[in-house]
Amino acid sequence: MNEENKSPEKAPVDDGRKNALLRYIAILFAVAFLFVLLSLMMQMRDSRATISELSAASASALKNAESLQDNNRQLQEENDALKQALQEAQDQAEALQEQLDEADALRQEAVEQQKKADAEEAEAIRSAYETLLEALDTVTPGSQEGNVSASKLLDNLELLQEHLGARGQQAYQSLLEGE
Repeated sequence: MNEENKSPEKAPVDDGRKNALLRYIAILFAVAFLFVLLSLMMQMRDSRATISELSAASASALKNAESLQDNNRQLQEENDALKQALQEAQDQAEALQEQLDEADALRQEAVEQQKKADAEEAEAIRSAYETLLEALDTVTPGSQEGNVSASKLLDNLELLQEHLGARGQQAYQSLLEGE
């Protein structure tokens, strides 16, 4: 039984089975190689398609970039033109403000001159009426014909008569008639 308990030695694989196993392994390697080759070709095709898409996208991006640069240049030129127009408008506004200030100064000067002229006119009117009153007090009809001071007053009054109103003119005429 001792011999029976020993495991039987494995019998060597015969040459036919060995050849079949080698062919099977070779076929498996060939199929695996074909799968790897097929996978590589599919990946190359996908890579080419991706490169083509990226090239198209790159060309489109370049066109967009050129378009944006052109738009940027146009906007820059418009901005420069608007800045120049704004500067010109500000210069005109400053010139107009200076003219307005000069006109205001001239108006103020004219108002002052008018006030001065009005004051002189008022003084002339006051002087004319004072002379008229003095002449009325000094000259009485028929009594002072040769009086030198009355004559001088009437001469002064003749110079100032344009400043007399309607009643003052009547009083002056009555003095002249009374001489």
